[in-house]
Amino acid sequence: MSRQIPTILIALALSAAVTGCTGSPASDSVAEQKTETKAGLPVETARVEQGELTARYSATATLQAEFEAKLISEVPGTVLQLLVEEGDSVKKGQLLARVDAAHSRLQLREAEADLQRRKNDVDRGEKLLDRKLIAATLQDQAESDYAVRRADVDLARVVVSKAEIRAPFDGVVTRRWIKKGQLLETGDPVFDMANFNDLRAELRVPERDAVALAAGQPVSFTVDALANRQFDAEVERVAPVVDSDSGTVKVTVRIDNRDRTLRPGLFTRMDIAFLHVANAVLLPKTAVLGSRDTNFAYVIENGKAVRTPVRLGHQNEASIQVLEGLVAGAEVVVTGQAALSDGVLVEVLGSDPNASMAPSRSVAIASGNGP
Repeated sequence: MSRQIPTILIALALSAAVTGCTGSPASDSVAEQKTETKAGLPVETARVEQGELTARYSATATLQAEFEAKLISEVPGTVLQLLVEEGDSVKKGQLLARVDAAHSRLQLREAEADLQRRKNDVDRGEKLLDRKLIAATLQDQAESDYAVRRADVDLARVVVSKAEIRAPFDGVVTRRWIKKGQLLETGDPVFDMANFNDLRAELRVPERDAVALAAGQPVSFTVDALANRQFDAEVERVAPVVDSDSGTVKVTVRIDNRDRTLRPGLFTRMDIAFLHVANAVLLPKTAVLGSRDTNFAYVIENGKAVRTPVRLGHQNEASIQVLEGLVAGAEVVVTGQAALSDGVLVEVLGSDPNASMAPSRSVAIASGNGP
């Protein structure tokens, strides 16, 4: 019996030594989890600032001519003369082409001859009526027939005049549809014309921004085809109604193009500065998350990301105005928000050197128009 006791003691001692060297797997896992929870998610931050904001609306548009027309042949016939070509500048009333209107001229001559006959009947009837040799009703009928035929002659003269295609306004021939000798039917296209002096661009502006736009406001724009050269224009009119389908307002921009630098169809990038706020709370655009109605940003407080609702106003290229939710100096996350949730620990990378001095989250109402 005395021999077995030392053996048992030796076995217990060896077991304790092995356990002490290897450690428990469960205890190792708990230690690792504690280490992981101490490390926050990496983010980059920026400061909410206070300063001037010039609200701008930017959009693309295609230039259009204010005066533009497609000329058609109003009489059938063969093209006898072509007097202008594409790109030619023409004056109002200038002859552009002539169509053979032989049939219309014959109809005019026939109508004029019949008109003269009816005029003779009226003159002769007046003499007979004075001598009471005919009834007054017969003379009235003759005068009525004469008036109708005179209208027919006037109409025939108009038809003949339509054989000469003339410019309806000063402008430029932008397209020629016909060739000499071509047989035209009534309604066939002949020329396209446009006046380049006054150009227009139509913008579709969200209703929130449109309320600040008015006729006469300056507009600047660039044209890609002209090496991004900048031009000046102005708002000509703002539509009085909001389009129910898109929630936008049509804004027409007028461009003075008397130097003929621009032409219809050019693609432009318009920029309208419509509001200036002298003392706005400015949030980087990259910090804003959510939709139009539920915007929020993550604010750093005590090493954690706090989900903070914000009400936003106007914006410029890089910043957006905060109307409610933040004050100047707050530290907000600008990179890495996708992996965040409310209250999660974060590790700030590349933040403002004074980020640790950021104030606690609070609510402020900034001056300016609401969204």
